[in-house]
Amino acid sequence: MYRVSVAKHGRGPLNPMERPANPVVDRRDWNRFDTPGLTIYGADQRATAFTESLAYKAPSARGYAALAEEARFLGIGLDELLADLRSAGMPVDGMDPDWRLDREIYRLKFPAHPWVDLTHPDTVVAIKASGIAASDRMSLADLTGDDRALTTAAAQWIRAQRLDGGTQPAGLRYPSKFGFSEGDYCYAGFIAEPNSGCACTGSEFSATDPDLAEAVKRTGVHVS
Repeated sequence: MYRVSVAKHGRGPLNPMERPANPVVDRRDWNRFDTPGLTIYGADQRATAFTESLAYKAPSARGYAALAEEARFLGIGLDELLADLRSAGMPVDGMDPDWRLDREIYRLKFPAHPWVDLTHPDTVVAIKASGIAASDRMSLADLTGDDRALTTAAAQWIRAQRLDGGTQPAGLRYPSKFGFSEGDYCYAGFIAEPNSGCACTGSEFSATDPDLAEAVKRTGVHVS
């Protein structure tokens, strides 16, 4: 699994913000599958890990379409257009060099615990039957949507389960909103304490990294 994370003293890929267990806490500013305790995110492929790290800055679909049309008209790639616009001082969503220089891309290796596939029909049925959310309906679209009250409750319920042999799930896996291909899942991993739960190695990345360029194409977010 790959994860893009801040690489500073006291911060790192295994030191996410701890979420409280208080049930009345407003979860609207939580990440999609955060649970009480510690949750970290990653993806099977480097490009998808970069994509997910840029997702919160992505322009609207209408804004992305306008950028893509301009790039086609000029006969250049979207990443090149975004770089040109930012160089010209145009207000284009993007990340300054400090964002990239403060981060590394990490390779995480979790113990051999099972991951719960959020897209599997049995998972959807089990969550629906659990009664965790007083929702009028509960489909895969809802479970992977933007309603934090529902998505975090589903993740919290999964974290509390014990699978065959009493094993706790390592976390859950789900498709990226920017597109999915077989073998390229995103992950929300459950860890008990900061800087624990899996082995990790990090490396710096440049603004011309091909996987970062792919993420720029997917999101429309330029990285200097």
